[in-house]
Amino acid sequence: MPKKSKKTPSKKYSSAKKGAKSTTKKKVEIDITKHELVPEHILLSEEEKKQLLKELGIKLGDLPRIKINDPAIKHLNPKPGAVVKIIRKSITAGEYVYYRVVVEE
Repeated sequence: MPKKSKKTPSKKYSSAKKGAKSTTKKKVEIDITKHELVPEHILLSEEEKKQLLKELGIKLGDLPRIKINDPAIKHLNPKPGAVVKIIRKSITAGEYVYYRVVVEE
């Protein structure tokens, strides 16, 4: 007479999974710009960009860079060479503003 095997809960679960149908996963997109830790990003106009560079006395290449595919600026549809104004909240300064130039990958 064959032995009757007792399945443990984990074995029951795994055997149930074997017969489960696979489903396609949907890509979930999250708007990270709404997250409290992501600072505000603003695309400057050409006029604002020229004025900024003149005020700071720098060239475009002197600014720190941000990649064109950065999730925080994708929604702005920037072009390489565009300048992004980033406004961060600071406990000590209230708000801290800095700028980055958009570059290709």
